[in-house]
Amino acid sequence: MSEATLIKHQDLAGFVAAVLERLGVPTPDAKIVSDCLVFAHLRGFDTHGLPCLAGYVECLEQGRIKPGPNITVERPMPCTVRLDADNGLGHVAAHRAMTLAVEAAGQLGIGAAVVRRSNHFGAACCYSMLALPGDCIGLVTSNAAAAAAPFGALEPFLGTNPLSVAVPTLNAPPFVIDMATTEGARKKVRQALSQGAPLPAGWALDKEGNPTTDPKAALEGVMLPFGGMKGSAVTLLLDILSGVLSGAEFGGRVLSVLTNQERESGNGNFMLVLKIAGFIPVEEFKTRMDEELGRLRALRPLKGIKEVIYPGYREHFMEIARREQGIPLGATVVEEARLIGKRHGIAFPA
Repeated sequence: MSEATLIKHQDLAGFVAAVLERLGVPTPDAKIVSDCLVFAHLRGFDTHGLPCLAGYVECLEQGRIKPGPNITVERPMPCTVRLDADNGLGHVAAHRAMTLAVEAAGQLGIGAAVVRRSNHFGAACCYSMLALPGDCIGLVTSNAAAAAAPFGALEPFLGTNPLSVAVPTLNAPPFVIDMATTEGARKKVRQALSQGAPLPAGWALDKEGNPTTDPKAALEGVMLPFGGMKGSAVTLLLDILSGVLSGAEFGGRVLSVLTNQERESGNGNFMLVLKIAGFIPVEEFKTRMDEELGRLRALRPLKGIKEVIYPGYREHFMEIARREQGIPLGATVVEEARLIGKRHGIAFPA
């Protein structure tokens, strides 16, 4: 990252929380959101950290997101939880839902939760990884504003619909998937546009249905699900779990946090937690996971590939490094944050 400024993760979290509190977000909720944004940076998902703050601030200032929602919790069955987020910040509802799903799994072996009437919740790994300390496997997904065309279609219908799965290990870095189910995240397209950079081939179609690497044309057109027909099926499944099952908006009706002027965004989430001890002794499972990942790491790499890694491996070491050295932020991101802070009387950390 060129012209990067290193910021201590504690300082960045304090700044974000302070801004949100000035906008009426209760202190515990502000901490959840700030921790999620900072954790995204620690894991290397920089588009889902501080750059998201401006959109949240605008929605709070304009009353399009409630700073202090009345989140309601229902328990239709002992192992299931249903949350109504009351149009609050998505991080708060998702964190609460996952926490309750982990608690249910701890008692019953399996816990599941759905969330409706929510908003953008940042990096999905913030929630799936909440399962790890309890020796659980965590799966989290969300639907999102229509940006991708299903296989064979030209119109947007599916969101970038993130999927994250976290699996504990013994000594190896945990296995953690965190991915958009489109070829690329929408925020990375906006980032490419701001940087004047092209998109990788295969990410998007323009409004006429032609393949494009122009981020402007991609934003006017549609994103593509990963993996063609198979990826389209997975993305649709995540909309069903997050939207149809939860009672949230679905089928192209979720709105973007940046453009939800006429009504609530309507995001939905789905969480599933499996208690490992309900299936196999924890120590045995973790030992087997280390063996699984060790065998993978020992595979001979392709020419030009330094080493064979797995989801979560690189992010694990990046998190360690950034906790010690600081989070690198680009000049544009820093300046935007400074202006937000100045508007609300909060100094951006030096």
